[in-house]
Amino acid sequence: MNKETVKKNVCTIKECGRPTHKKSKYCIFHASAEEKTEEDFKKELKKYIQEIKEENKDYYFEGFIFVGNIDFKKDLNVTILKNANFKGATFKGVAYFGCATFKGEAYFIGVTFEGDTGFEGATFKEEAFFGSATFKGDAFFGCITFGRYAGFDGATFKGEAYFGGATFEGDTNFGGATFEGDVGFGGEPFMAYAAFWGTTLEGDIPFWGVTFKKDAFFGSTTFKGDANFLIKSFVKGLTFAKVSVLPGKKLNLKVKNNKGNISLKRAYLENIYLELHLGADVLIDFTDTLLRNTEIERDQIENHILQEEKKEFFKAKKIYLLLKNNFHSIGKYEDESWAFKKEKDMERKSYFHFKTLHKWLWSCFLNALYGYGEKPGRVIVSAIAIIIIFAFVFMNFGIDANPQLDTIPKYNILKELFMGIRYGDLLVRLKDISLEQIKNCLYFSTVTFTTLGLGDFRPVEGWGRIFVGAEAFIGALMIALFIYTFARRTGGR
Repeated sequence: MNKETVKKNVCTIKECGRPTHKKSKYCIFHASAEEKTEEDFKKELKKYIQEIKEENKDYYFEGFIFVGNIDFKKDLNVTILKNANFKGATFKGVAYFGCATFKGEAYFIGVTFEGDTGFEGATFKEEAFFGSATFKGDAFFGCITFGRYAGFDGATFKGEAYFGGATFEGDTNFGGATFEGDVGFGGEPFMAYAAFWGTTLEGDIPFWGVTFKKDAFFGSTTFKGDANFLIKSFVKGLTFAKVSVLPGKKLNLKVKNNKGNISLKRAYLENIYLELHLGADVLIDFTDTLLRNTEIERDQIENHILQEEKKEFFKAKKIYLLLKNNFHSIGKYEDESWAFKKEKDMERKSYFHFKTLHKWLWSCFLNALYGYGEKPGRVIVSAIAIIIIFAFVFMNFGIDANPQLDTIPKYNILKELFMGIRYGDLLVRLKDISLEQIKNCLYFSTVTFTTLGLGDFRPVEGWGRIFVGAEAFIGALMIALFIYTFARRTGGR
């Protein structure tokens, strides 16, 4: 009879063994919030804490349902927790662990924080596990220190998540975490955010499968290990302003099918590996970024530069200058050539205004002529076009064949082509020109362009001589331009 009574009045939670609370089938710690009062719960909690301290036990709170606001320092006089286990616990009110020290392992796996949560200034000497935890209110981890492993894999932050000034000395795992960030305020959404300003992450940091539903800031964060971000989804923005990555480490950003922007403003990226795998709609901002000796692939950033898409061409020019210098520093000269060409394209587009129209026209001419020194093929095409045009000119003014002094007759081929197309008698009008005539004019134009001057043909006196001098001058410039462009593209920079 006594045995049955004892079993009947014992908490049904496995390995609990505490007496049930009033009419509940659970103890006061595991009973629902409706089955107990805040006063009774805190009274029993203080007794339990005192027992732990006197017997030097582990802090075991697995499955507890905490009612009311709990300040472990102020309410319970707890500043040092040894091997704390809060697995599956629920905090109905505010949970505050400010400046607490967790000497052993700390388990917050599957914990539900229904109110705000504060860990500001706390120190975790060993591993800290927050996997699958749910933070329904704001979560504050400012100036916190994680001595070894910090696991937030699968955690959900529904309110503001703040990690400003935090230090992660070991590996950190935010894989599969979700940062929702919306807080209702007067009928209008208050845009909360995930903030990691001033954070130091010393171990390897995987953010695999993370979802950011609002802004995410990693400003002034220092990554001392490899940082891997596989962003499942983010809507507004992902900011890495002023971040720094230790030399030789990797910053890996994989983002797919999102419309937000990634900001690397004033980030310090020197002697690192930067891998970017961006969806079609994802744009990246390199404004004032220190990018030097950074391994980055051209195809990972092409068509993803924010300023170019926003038609801020003067700013985009600076971004491509930055990329050009970085590609040069790592010896990727083909990519450097691409970045330089894009830099000049952005400069030309920025000139498209009435006051600077002359600069825009000149820039268009240089681009068409030789691609700002990056397209030697365009020089060749331009040279061929010039030779053909001057051949028509000499055909119109006539040239003499020496020493026979047979004059090739004048023939205004441009006029006849136009009139023939207009009146539909092109073949009749072209019958007077012979193939030999065309060949001789092309030949004379070619030797003039190359300044060979073989002497077998000469222009008829008058305008013909002026055009010979003009073509020779242009030819000398084009040959020099081709040598410069070809040497620039093939002989190093």
